[in-house]
Amino acid sequence: MRRGVWTLVMAALFVALTAACSGAVTLQFLTPVWQDGTVDEVQAIVDEWNAARPDIQVNIVSVAWENINDYLLTSFQAGQGPDLIHQDTVMCYEYGVQRYAEPLNRYLDAATLADTPQASWDGVSDDQGNIYGVPFLQETLVIFYNKVMLAAAGITPPADGMVTWDELRDYAQRLTIRDASGQTTTWGLLAPLEQRLWWCLVDQNDGHVLVKHTDGTWHVEIDDPARDAIQFYTNLVTVDHVMPQDVLSYDFTSLLQGFKTGKYAMFTFGCWVRDWINNLTQNQLDWGMLEVKGPMRNVTESDPQGMCIYSGSAHKDEAAQFLLYFTNTENQARIAKADWLFPIRQSALARPEFQTTEDQWNVLYQWLPFAEDVKPKMFGFFGWEWQSFIPQIEQVILGSESLDKALQAATSDGNEYLRRMGLQ
Repeated sequence: MRRGVWTLVMAALFVALTAACSGAVTLQFLTPVWQDGTVDEVQAIVDEWNAARPDIQVNIVSVAWENINDYLLTSFQAGQGPDLIHQDTVMCYEYGVQRYAEPLNRYLDAATLADTPQASWDGVSDDQGNIYGVPFLQETLVIFYNKVMLAAAGITPPADGMVTWDELRDYAQRLTIRDASGQTTTWGLLAPLEQRLWWCLVDQNDGHVLVKHTDGTWHVEIDDPARDAIQFYTNLVTVDHVMPQDVLSYDFTSLLQGFKTGKYAMFTFGCWVRDWINNLTQNQLDWGMLEVKGPMRNVTESDPQGMCIYSGSAHKDEAAQFLLYFTNTENQARIAKADWLFPIRQSALARPEFQTTEDQWNVLYQWLPFAEDVKPKMFGFFGWEWQSFIPQIEQVILGSESLDKALQAATSDGNEYLRRMGLQ
């Protein structure tokens, strides 16, 4: 195995040196992948491409998720963006609206178009039908739970793992433990604000926070179903006291350690965290997963990722060739499995490894029909969410403001923010 890897590395190095001397095209591929298995798989795919295509060489540029947007905007403004970009699909769309991402319509073959669900294409397309990215990874937002702690509380989850809002609240109440002094030793649930369980609840209740009018303008219009969903979420902290204020700011490693030690009986996160739980607990913790079902419909966050091409690239045709290779059926499956996510291409998703009982892939697979991007496809969404809306929700969680006043402020301040953004 080691000899085979060494041979591949040396071959790739030889090809790269030969390419440099022969004037081959070199593409810069920016990716935020960070989990060891995923980094290795992406590198292997790039090495295989480079070995087979001495005329088109690809260099990987690694940037952390939390820094990628700032890095790209700085690069774009300097006219030096990477040729290929791996980002959230909503950002592929946003870069397209800003004319930083190249429309891909002329590069996409019929098989790729047909093999990717239309809803996924809609997330990376503008109103004129320009496609700015190729979606290739998705997840499901789930509730991880400690099986031993649920059993001790007399809780038997339904066979399909689907729980109602009331059941989730009941579970969290029964799992929350306090000592004789009233100090909480085990929290029933931790649902970090940034993981967007609350957005899922809004969609499950057919609620609306952001509304796009027929004239193309966006408005903060929080209806009653959305208010009820947000109140359910904040009440878990402020009324039921089954969820800590840790939802506002948390350390990922501490969260997992807290799950291991029993500080949190349940927590919400993307399905890829299964790998981290297994590694941290050395496969000694008996855990399961739940999905919340809504009053009106079932929705979980898919948080899709995509790949786009910089509009300023001098080698768009070559970049498109690599993009189609990187996101083909075989490679989507390889990357998704390494990252503990799901591919978006239907031919890749149909492969048996995504339905096996090992590591509960089959449990997650049954919930994929409910997965969708709960983030509204609005230009500047992340800025509005974290600068205008989330601060108001934080005030409710901290007990500094009532929900009604917070939502009133979120509406007035949010619409002012959208006006400044030119969205009204």
